[in-house]
Amino acid sequence: MSGPCTCGYLLFQGLLLLSARATEEARAMGREYGEVLEQLRERERNLASTRQGMRNARVERIAAVRKDAARQSARLTRLASLAESVGAQAALAPPAPATDDDAAWTDYARRLDVAVRELEAALGSAGAAFADKVRAALAATTAAPTIDDVLAAYAHQRALRPGLDPRQAERFRATAARVLARLEIADGAPLPAELEALAKEIVLASTLERAEALATQLRLAVHEASAAYRAQRSDASEAKAMLESMPDDAPAPLLQALEHVAAGVARMDDDLRNASQALHDELAAERERSEQTAASVVLAQSLRDLGYEVEDIESTLFVDGGTTHFRRDGWENYFVRLRVDPASRSINFNVVRASGDADSAERRRQDALAEDRWCAEFPKLMQTLEARGLKLTVTRRLDAGAVPVQVVDASSLPRVAQDDDAFPRAAPKARPIS
Repeated sequence: MSGPCTCGYLLFQGLLLLSARATEEARAMGREYGEVLEQLRERERNLASTRQGMRNARVERIAAVRKDAARQSARLTRLASLAESVGAQAALAPPAPATDDDAAWTDYARRLDVAVRELEAALGSAGAAFADKVRAALAATTAAPTIDDVLAAYAHQRALRPGLDPRQAERFRATAARVLARLEIADGAPLPAELEALAKEIVLASTLERAEALATQLRLAVHEASAAYRAQRSDASEAKAMLESMPDDAPAPLLQALEHVAAGVARMDDDLRNASQALHDELAAERERSEQTAASVVLAQSLRDLGYEVEDIESTLFVDGGTTHFRRDGWENYFVRLRVDPASRSINFNVVRASGDADSAERRRQDALAEDRWCAEFPKLMQTLEARGLKLTVTRRLDAGAVPVQVVDASSLPRVAQDDDAFPRAAPKARPIS
């Protein structure tokens, strides 16, 4: 390739924006581009890691508080059931918060724990005749009990209920266990209250017919709970992905709502999804404008770092399109004209010559030499630009001499003179960065 060339271009957003910042900071501080770029990369990695760590911690805290509240509520319900069986006074459960406020839920879990301890003390004072393992299974102070623990406790409780056949305890317990075995639930999560209530009724059923009817209800409830869990898990994954793309200055209510979905304590609804998508679209548009500006900065500085004299490049070059020219010292009247077309996302390069020289065999030979010279240098420009986030892919090229070098009006080109102030020069210490 040595004649006119057209390339498609691709902007690598993260790298391009970082390269532009490194270019500007290096220029302002008089430092090497590569050194500044590496420092910026390290800074970005640390900031991203810190930001993600803080968000993960908030999501984990929300999930932990809600799980603790659910576990304490289940403990209180079981102990109240036991108190009823032995004639002890059951404590009233505190009302659950009506909002998603984390402080309110933390206080709710604390009040549940107080109520549980008061009821345990009341049961201990009652001197009821029940096994320690029953009380331990019903209370489960350190973690949510397993399904088998819960059902075993209710089977023992059956023996305390007058009028119930104790010989049916194991049969009914096995029925409830078989249905609950199909339940999909998060590791460590307590058995959902509505499912436990049905399982309890099965174990404490007065007749086989009643137990079988309740088992049918439990099967449907297990199916619905499993489907809800799968949907919640999908919502949580979606919310986590949205959070990763959100800036720190995103609206706090939106971030909090997404964090609650990511924690698995709320569902993703259309309003939240639409609000998140609207902000994402707005941010994407802003990032696109930023990367287009960055592309102009990177293109200009890359040419200068490779030793070219470059006329000023507008920051809107990759927005509105346009033409710019660059050359090396000693190229006489030859330039490379670069034209950007954002609509087709393409860049055209071709060697041009200022008008004024008569056509001759020697001039045509010089034209071919100019195209060959540019041909030899073009790969290095492609390599440098790609390393900085602007990738070029050749889509059309002509061989040297396929078409004559275009002769253009000298007034349309940057001023050419023999003195040093004729054209902006690259800094003497600038080195190509690839």
